[in-house]
Amino acid sequence: MQSSKYIFFGLLFSLSLLTFTSCEKDETQDPEPLPISSSIQTNENLFYPEDITIINNTAYVSSFADAKIWSFDLTESNPEGVVFAEGIAGFAQAWGLKSDGNVLLSLVNNADFTGNPPGPSRLVEYNLASGEKTREWDLPANAVGHTVSIVDGKYYVGDFGTPRIFEIDPSTGAINDTWFTSAEWDPSISGMGGIIYDNDGGFYASQGNKLWYLPIDNGTPGTLQEVSINGLSSIDADGISWDDENNTLYYATNDTGDPANLGEAFKLEFSNKTTATGSSLINGLNDTSGVWYFKDQENQYLFICESQFGALFGFNTLVTPFNIEILTL
Repeated sequence: MQSSKYIFFGLLFSLSLLTFTSCEKDETQDPEPLPISSSIQTNENLFYPEDITIINNTAYVSSFADAKIWSFDLTESNPEGVVFAEGIAGFAQAWGLKSDGNVLLSLVNNADFTGNPPGPSRLVEYNLASGEKTREWDLPANAVGHTVSIVDGKYYVGDFGTPRIFEIDPSTGAINDTWFTSAEWDPSISGMGGIIYDNDGGFYASQGNKLWYLPIDNGTPGTLQEVSINGLSSIDADGISWDDENNTLYYATNDTGDPANLGEAFKLEFSNKTTATGSSLINGLNDTSGVWYFKDQENQYLFICESQFGALFGFNTLVTPFNIEILTL
């Protein structure tokens, strides 16, 4: 009788072990890859996609023509755009976006492309989970906020109108409008283009058809250095994104003003902080603006906004639906 009891409990133990092993195997299985297609499209009026950032499998896209922010759920095979944030009264355009997973930052502007001074510009902070607007900061007069970065809890804004970078401390509300500029930056060529933090101590910034590296240490800017690039004669980055794992920068050049579709996206592969090799990834797009590098498991993508600014300003004809091109890398 006792031996039967041992056999019975032995069988129970074996079954429980099999069940545990089976459950453990199921729990460690990799999730299915996201159903990323070749594009995201929408017929929404006045969308004109300007900048894009992706966090928690959701793409957030700013709208140049009405200052809204749209979100697209990338777990869906054909994501429908949902308004994450309505436009801000008194501001015509939404430009740069950035998120740290807790907040979403949006730059809203009143840029004037007819030669007149720009209107007011503002940085707006949203709670990413709720969509609630939490704080906002007016930028200095005549500024046009292009790109924003988050570094060690502080916000850094590039001024499209004048080649300079502002620092905003959200803990105090202080705006340092002289945080960094350089005599090497030529305002007769351009204002401040795309800026991206490399998550390893420095910014890459596009200005004057060149790329620059600016170290930052505990909120203090270091010595500006020009990046040496093989394979490309000039750099004019509008949208800009960074791939930590491969030390690669992605950017797009906006071709607004030319009726032909000459929008192009590029990659720069870095061998050290100030040396890179550049190459074109795709061309023939319609006024490219914001870009975002995105990795899902082992699949790598570049999301590229076709802004169609030219149509907004009458240089060419609007082509619907609006398109965010998705390039498999």
